Amino acid sequence: MITNFALSRQSVSRILCCLALVTLIALPLWATRDLPDGARNMIYGQVRDESGKALEGAVVTDGRQTVFSAADGSFTLLDGGEWITVSRVGYKEQRFRHPKLRVWQRDVILQASPIVLPTVRVTETSLDPFSQAADLLRIPVDEERSYLSTVDLLSSSTALHSSDTPLKGESQRISILGNLARHTLIMLDGVPLNPHGEAYDLSLLDPESIESVEVIKNNASAYGGGSAIGGIVRIRSKQGSQTSEDEGSVGVELGSFGYAKSSFGFLSSHGDWHLRLNLSEFTARNDFTYDLRNWWAADSTAKRDNNAKRQSSISAAASWQTRGTLLALQTSYEDFHRELPGTVNFLEIYRYAWLDGYSSQNRASLEAKAGPVSLQGIAWLNLNSSVYDNTRAPIPFFLNRYRQKMDSRGLRATASMERELKPFWRLSGSLAAETGRNRYQNLNLLLQSQDLKHRSRFSNLSLRAGSNLDAGTFSLSQAAALRYDHAGKEDRLSWRLEADLKRFGMVESTLGGTLGTSFSLPSPYDLYWKGDSQTLGNPALKSELSKGWQLWLQNRYGPFSLKAAWHQNDIKNLIQWRQIQMNGNVWKPFNIGRASIRNLELESSLQVAKWLELSASALRTKALDLSTLPASRAPKLMYTPELSYAINLDLNWKNLGFWSKYSFTGKQWVTPDNLATPLNSYDLLDMGVTWSFDWQNFRLSPHFSVRNVMNKQYEVYAYVPQPGIAFYGGLSLKLGR
Repeated sequence: MITNFALSRQSVSRILCCLALVTLIALPLWATRDLPDGARNMIYGQVRDESGKALEGAVVTDGRQTVFSAADGSFTLLDGGEWITVSRVGYKEQRFRHPKLRVWQRDVILQASPIVLPTVRVTETSLDPFSQAADLLRIPVDEERSYLSTVDLLSSSTALHSSDTPLKGESQRISILGNLARHTLIMLDGVPLNPHGEAYDLSLLDPESIESVEVIKNNASAYGGGSAIGGIVRIRSKQGSQTSEDEGSVGVELGSFGYAKSSFGFLSSHGDWHLRLNLSEFTARNDFTYDLRNWWAADSTAKRDNNAKRQSSISAAASWQTRGTLLALQTSYEDFHRELPGTVNFLEIYRYAWLDGYSSQNRASLEAKAGPVSLQGIAWLNLNSSVYDNTRAPIPFFLNRYRQKMDSRGLRATASMERELKPFWRLSGSLAAETGRNRYQNLNLLLQSQDLKHRSRFSNLSLRAGSNLDAGTFSLSQAAALRYDHAGKEDRLSWRLEADLKRFGMVESTLGGTLGTSFSLPSPYDLYWKGDSQTLGNPALKSELSKGWQLWLQNRYGPFSLKAAWHQNDIKNLIQWRQIQMNGNVWKPFNIGRASIRNLELESSLQVAKWLELSASALRTKALDLSTLPASRAPKLMYTPELSYAINLDLNWKNLGFWSKYSFTGKQWVTPDNLATPLNSYDLLDMGVTWSFDWQNFRLSPHFSVRNVMNKQYEVYAYVPQPGIAFYGGLSLKLGR
């Protein structure tokens, strides 16, 4: 029995040895058979945590290639290098040497580790390297929303106010912080559109061509030149496609008062070239019913007719970008026809009056890097022309027909540099120079002896220096800007100082302020205009000068933000049109003396959820004419609301978007002496909804909006009624490659 047992044990040993030998021989053959073609070795295994739970998304890399663990924690790495690293957010990294086996299994256990994220500072910076103002406000542009006009886009903040008719094709201007509309400098892609002292008509800019909007409040001539007493609205037009895909879009809109619009857009990119094209055309009868004043005709209504508008727009851009160099070409052209009914108390004097014209903006810019210095050059040509006709009025009292032209061309070069002295301290500096010329013509088509032509040259030099100190829980930014302007026969020096101090933490607090000066030239219309026998220019006008400051405090706690700001502006030589007796009543502009504008501004926002945001803003304004009386008895400036506020709601959930805005505008005085009854205050409610449906390469987006939901009857100027409730709807179709 013992012998048999021994033999059995020897047999077992032999069998085990044979199995081991077979395994050693067969294993390389098996490994070679299972390796993918061309692979020399393979590492596979599973990544788990300390409890044995599989970890998905772990990074497995040898420095040359990277794979991620699957849902069950498994991974496979072919041709691994000498060292293998396995990592995942929230776990300690593991590193081990590859033994260079053809097939190697290695399970990895990762140890949990708390996540410590580095501090990241997110700040708003300007698209213009020269004017990165401390009080820079960026107005969001919703790509899915259909804006009725550029003013509709801008008026999301109560700091920006328009006293013009909110109908398509109507002349529309914007004012900042209770200042006059002509004290708002409008800049398009860095080019000033109204540096000559006139208010710019924003209805000539197609909102579909706008990419972004930035606002600098209070005196800002150091950043833009003349007309920036109230501030600057800087608009950037859409560039060409920044991706390799082409995109086309078509849209149609219909609305109340005979409104109809069609549009077409195209974006393309080919190599280093990026292209954009936008076309649009609209017509609107704008004939609406309004209530007559009670003292005029009680309980009766009338119809606003002879008010049709038409406008065609084309906008195009082409850019070439490579190795830090950017060449951009942009052009836009607007052709318009407007019937002008006049005020309702003089309908028969201006009946059948109309205005035809065009506006064109053309720019070429070049940007490049030369070591630490950024260089930019830009050339522009802006052309504006219009013909006014009032020769068919039933009461031929102010018959006139004239053509006006305003051209501006110029060149500007900018050099800017930013240097980091220490990891927490950066310095920046910019230098800019500009030169060009303007031309104004007023051609009387009924009496050529009254033709006038005016030409002027301009040049300026600007300098800005700034620093930013980041001390962990605090940061301090400071800047100073200086600008010298030579315009016509005038020389003006403008400056601006600004600073803001931020404290980071659970509650982020910002304390900032600016102090500066500005100027505004008398426009050619003020100097020479002879619109009809009721108006007369004043060549003796002097430039308006201002000095002002602002101080703000902002606190941000999670999704909630609250900001309070105080603004003050003192203006000398304020230009105001007054009615005088000169062979009858004549309107003529004068430098009335000194004016003071003070504001208290409140802004708040609450991000209720990722898809829902509430915001509110309010502006209290005290604008006084101090030319003859002290502040205690001084009259208020005309057409400046004493109080305005707005509440906005924005909802973006999946493919659905909804917005609403409730706004209140306080009473406004209509005469310089404040003796006439002021315009009543009014409140408006607007709302709209958009949908988006994606199918293959198509996106279909219907939209619908209601303006003046409460059907309020109100006036923005004396004897200029405004429309009641209005409905607008449309459909856009986008096609991407």
